[in-house]
Amino acid sequence: MVVVRRCLVVANQTLEDLELQEELRKRVTEGPSSFYVLVPNTRAAHYHVVPAAGGMVPMPTIVTGYGGPESDEEATEQARHRLERILAALTAAGVKAEGHLGSANPLEAMDNALAERQFDEIIVATLPRRFSRWLKADLPHQAERRFGLPVTTIVTKR
Repeated sequence: MVVVRRCLVVANQTLEDLELQEELRKRVTEGPSSFYVLVPNTRAAHYHVVPAAGGMVPMPTIVTGYGGPESDEEATEQARHRLERILAALTAAGVKAEGHLGSANPLEAMDNALAERQFDEIIVATLPRRFSRWLKADLPHQAERRFGLPVTTIVTKR
């Protein structure tokens, strides 16, 4: 019997960053894995203007110049596009992946996802410490305590 490791991936602006993609690739090489990608629907006012780049091998390289959304609607549309691209790239690489946009509050979004599905671990990808609201709020440790699952924190370098 093949055991598939089920990972909840929580990211938004960092969804296409190389560090996260390398972590997902590592999980896949370690054994059968599936990913549920949860994108907290962050309001435009909470975005940080930083460049983003990525490229999960063997998936096509994704490079985005990122100036930040001007409205909440634009923020939602950008998040939805990032989600669609990562799900398409994972699926094209033969990896089972699904996901959705969730609450702007990442803990609430995780709580909702965990109410509907079971996971073996949570992977949180966040902006660098100087920009990250999630790290300032201690989101990874809060999630670990609240949900009783191991949490891997990926901090991007951009």
